[in-house]
Amino acid sequence: MYITGLTLGEFLRSIVNYLTRKWIEIMKIAILTWLHNGNYGTLLQAYALQSFLKGEGYEVSNIDFKPSTIEKVKNLIKCHNSLSLIREKFDGYLSRKQGEPELLSKRDLAFEQFMNQNINLTKQYSKADTLTDLSGKYDAYICGSDQIWSPMLLNPVYYFNFLSENERRYAYACSFGVSEIPTKKKEIIQNYLEKFSEISVRENTGAKIVNALIGKNVPINVDPTLLLEPEKWNELVINPEINEKYVFAYFLSNKKSYEEIAKKVAQKYSCKLVLVPTQKEHYAFEGVVIQNAGPCEWLGLVKNSCAVITDSFHGSIFSFVFKKDLYVTKRFDDASIRSQNSRIYTLLETYGCEDCMISGVQDIEKSRDLNWEALHRKMGRNASKSKEWLNVCLKGMNDEV
Repeated sequence: MYITGLTLGEFLRSIVNYLTRKWIEIMKIAILTWLHNGNYGTLLQAYALQSFLKGEGYEVSNIDFKPSTIEKVKNLIKCHNSLSLIREKFDGYLSRKQGEPELLSKRDLAFEQFMNQNINLTKQYSKADTLTDLSGKYDAYICGSDQIWSPMLLNPVYYFNFLSENERRYAYACSFGVSEIPTKKKEIIQNYLEKFSEISVRENTGAKIVNALIGKNVPINVDPTLLLEPEKWNELVINPEINEKYVFAYFLSNKKSYEEIAKKVAQKYSCKLVLVPTQKEHYAFEGVVIQNAGPCEWLGLVKNSCAVITDSFHGSIFSFVFKKDLYVTKRFDDASIRSQNSRIYTLLETYGCEDCMISGVQDIEKSRDLNWEALHRKMGRNASKSKEWLNVCLKGMNDEV
C-alpha cells in the first residue's frame, strides 16, 4: 500500500519521527514557589505562572515542597532568621481559634481541592536535602514569584541550592519583600544570585538589591497573576451568596485603624461590610465574616464587590483586574526593616494609582476617578513585555541546545 508515494511502513515511521521531534522540542520546566501557606494570592500566582507557560507549549510542574515543622526550625536556626516568624505562626494559630472549626476546615479543603485540580505537582518533598532528586530532570527551573527571596525568611531552597552547577536557573518576578538586605546575609544571597542564568524581580527595590549585590541591571516584570487575561480569571470565579451590595475587606495584618476605615468605606458606598479574616481581631469586625472561602470564592468576593479595602498586594491586583474601587492601607511602617510596602508602592506607581493609598479615615473621600480602559491597556503592555522576556529566556536556551 502506498500513501502519496510512501509505503504504509514509511508513512508510519515518518509520523513517529515527527511526533518524536515534537516531543523532544517540548521543554520541561519546574516552578518553585510557596504553595502551602494558605494565602490566596500566593496560590493564585502559582496557578497563573503555570497556566501561562502551559499555554506557551511548555510542559510544566510545580515542585511540591512542604517542609516539616522540624525542617522549618532547622532552617530558621541555620539561616539566622528572625524568631518573630515563630510568633507570627503562633498568632495565625490563635486567629484560627477564634473561628468555627467546621468552616475553617471547609476553607482548608477548598485550598487543597484548588491545588489538586489546577496545579500540576511533583511528588511532595518535606526535607530540603531530598530535593536533589529533581536535578537534571527538567530543562529549566523557574523560581517565583512572591516574597520567596525575603532575607527574613531566607531559605536556600528557593534559590535552587539543590541543583547541580550546570542547571538552568531563572527567576521570574521574585520579591525580596524588603528595601535592603541585612549585612550578615548579603554575601550568602549574592552567591546564590550569581548562579542564575537570568533574573527578573517584582519591585523597584528588588532591582536595586540585585544590582548592588551582583552588578546586574534586571527587569521588573509583572506579578504572574497579570500574565493572564481577566477572562481567564472569570472562569475560576465562584460568586458569593450575598444578595446585598457590599464592600469587601481583606487584611493580612491588623491595626487599630483598620476596622474604623473599613466601616467608613462601607458607609461611603451605603453597603454592608464583608470580611475574610486572617487575624484574630478580624472576627470582631462589625460586618459579615466569611471563614470558609477558598481561592475561587475569594476571587468572587473581589469581583462582585462595590469596592475593596485591603493591605494585600494581590488584593490590590485583583481589584485592578476586576475594575474595583480600591482603598489600600499600609501593612507596615515604612521605617521598619521588615516593611514590605515597596511592592504596593511599585504597583500603584506603575498604574498611576497612588491616590488609592490611604493613611486614615481622612483619606477615604479623596477623588479616585480611575480610567479603567487606560489602566487595563497599560496592564496588557506590561504583561506583554514580561511574557516576551520569559519566552526569550526559555526559547533562547532552546536554540542553544
